[in-house]
Amino acid sequence: MSGVGVLMLGAGGGAGAAVTITMNAANVYAYNAPGGTATAIYQLTNAGAANQIVNGSSSLLYDWCVPSSQATNYECYASLVYGGLSALSSALDTWLPLSANQSWRTVSNAGVVDAIINVGIRRAGTTTIIASADIYLYADVS
Repeated sequence: MSGVGVLMLGAGGGAGAAVTITMNAANVYAYNAPGGTATAIYQLTNAGAANQIVNGSSSLLYDWCVPSSQATNYECYASLVYGGLSALSSALDTWLPLSANQSWRTVSNAGVVDAIINVGIRRAGTTTIIASADIYLYADVS
């Protein structure tokens, strides 16, 4: 499931300018040869970007917040649907501020480590989830 929400906010947070929040389903795949490490990361940034980071190389998947200047007014919540995440991941099952970057990762030193998380976004101080999507993380050393 993917989602898009549009909120009308003024400069002070009142009615006025539109803010578009988008969450797209994503698959992040990382591979490495035996003896290496594969790391697949999904990241939401405080600049409004959704990135994939594969073995240390970052690329933009999409902009989750337009305009990006509004990103710090939002929070995200991730829940584990399947698999397991690295201990270096952002917290699960709690609302996290997007005034800081948040990321979730799978890491493998041998074989496959994968996970599915569902990530939702809401405006800070509210209870309504504006958009959400499932994210598949796959790390493979073989």
